[in-house]
Amino acid sequence: MVTKDDLLTELDFGSVNAESEEELAKRFVRTHSFNDISDGKKLIILGPKGSGKSAIFRLFTDYTDETRRILGDGFPENTHIIKATGGNDVRSIDTRSLKEMMKQDDFSYERFWRIYIGLKTASRLGEEGYDSEGELGDVLRAFDEQPDWRIIPALKTVWEKVVGDPPSQGKVSYRNFSIEFSNDRSLDISRLLEDEQRILEEKGESVWLMLDRIDELRSKNLDERKELLEALFRVQLNFMGRFENIRLKILLRTDIWSDLNFTNKSHIWDKRIELEWNDTQLLRLINKRMLQSDLIRKGIEESLSTSIDLSDVEQFDKETQEELFYSVFEDQVYSGPREADLFDWMTKRIRDGHGGKYPRELISFCNEARKIQLRKESDSEDRLIAGLSVRDAYEKVSQQRRETYLTEFPELDEHFDRFDGKTQAEFTHDDLVLMFEDLEPKPADAIKRMVDIGFFEEKRGEDEQRIYEIPRLYRDGIGLVLKGRP
Repeated sequence: MVTKDDLLTELDFGSVNAESEEELAKRFVRTHSFNDISDGKKLIILGPKGSGKSAIFRLFTDYTDETRRILGDGFPENTHIIKATGGNDVRSIDTRSLKEMMKQDDFSYERFWRIYIGLKTASRLGEEGYDSEGELGDVLRAFDEQPDWRIIPALKTVWEKVVGDPPSQGKVSYRNFSIEFSNDRSLDISRLLEDEQRILEEKGESVWLMLDRIDELRSKNLDERKELLEALFRVQLNFMGRFENIRLKILLRTDIWSDLNFTNKSHIWDKRIELEWNDTQLLRLINKRMLQSDLIRKGIEESLSTSIDLSDVEQFDKETQEELFYSVFEDQVYSGPREADLFDWMTKRIRDGHGGKYPRELISFCNEARKIQLRKESDSEDRLIAGLSVRDAYEKVSQQRRETYLTEFPELDEHFDRFDGKTQAEFTHDDLVLMFEDLEPKPADAIKRMVDIGFFEEKRGEDEQRIYEIPRLYRDGIGLVLKGRP
């Protein structure tokens, strides 16, 4: 006989990190934002950490067949989708290599990106068996001895060939990779891109370079990271008018995008997609994840006296979704006619200062509640996870948010520390100025930044005074000591 502990052990809501999610395609939930990504005119996918950017990246680059099935006619046909992480996709392009490149007199981040894009595109076209009499053919013949097409380890050498002194010999080597060039000329990246564009245009095809994790480049130097990313978007603007068949799909954190300043940024404003989740979509996400287990699905089917087809889960209406969820979770954290339903209680505690609610924290909430429930002695409650286990999971979720998100902003570490031990969650502008007056960045800049990253919800109080409230998502994690329930 299957026991409650057996079911709890089997229950699995999956990983919060798309990179380590082994069954991503099976657990994926389609949103309105996802449908827009296949639009060739949409080039920038924005969302906070945990909103699903990396899941989208992996679906398009690692699970292309499943994504084609999900999107149906909406999938971009005649399109070569290339995984790109701005140099992080190959270990050889590390910080030291980039620093060496930067010593070149002619160095510019725009040239870095053009070389990177040109060579990544050449790699894919070579894999597909394409050739030409032009620059692409020269590059592909140079890559002929590299069977796995990891061409980017040669980027440093190619860079020196483009902007540095040409070597005296005809063979340029870097680690285990070599490129043959004639002595009388160097690689012309503009001609390479033009050749690639011509071939793609003639064949009626396109290349999508999907760039993710690019914020990790130069992540310890925020000013240089900003320059690097601004250069990428300038290149993107240039490609829109010149290399229409080579499209850059850039996935980036919303707060980083907001901080970038470059000429004609407004020209790509309508090319953005902002990832958003509503409660119904989040509910579907949790249900689809827990139903992947045959044992759990059978248990729910017995509980609801019905059969469940996994392929239909996303089409279930909200009432059916709630029935599925509450066959596993208790109805409420605190019992009573005026108390919130458990799912609403959870979503209010994963909401950031902009009102956004995203998968990462909800998945974490469910996983932590399951762990807590497993440590408790079995009781007569017929649901697998009790409301009090969800309540106790909140503290861990808030701490994880502090450790995984707020640490992205080291310049604000001391500002966050000032809230430790505070007995309130709302502060006036004057309160914050006094708290931060001896810190850098200065109070006005720090407050604005905290609003931008969703740490504060900015409101208006009496006499139109600005009030800054810390969402529940962060309260335990930063050490607020508040009376009453969490």
